[in-house]
Amino acid sequence: MLKDDFLIGDNMPEKMPPGLASRVVVSIVVGVAWLVFLIIFLAFYANNFNVYQNIAIFLASVLVVGAILGPMWVYWGIKSVERWGRGPARRRRKR
Repeated sequence: MLKDDFLIGDNMPEKMPPGLASRVVVSIVVGVAWLVFLIIFLAFYANNFNVYQNIAIFLASVLVVGAILGPMWVYWGIKSVERWGRGPARRRRKR
């Protein structure tokens, strides 16, 4: 198995989809930057705000991280579904 291979489904090796590695790197960098922001904010600035303002800043930071990572992964997921020829996963109810 090559370095870029990974196992899917029935343990069949496939090539790593293009753009996956860069998205993983961006996700790790954004996650680490968010944790650094939270540590610095809590250590130096949180005392200047009340509890509700601190909660609002935390929620706003979560929204910013979601706004950065969400569209990036959604776009990749849409491209990957088309590449693999799989439609959306739908569960059928048995009657």
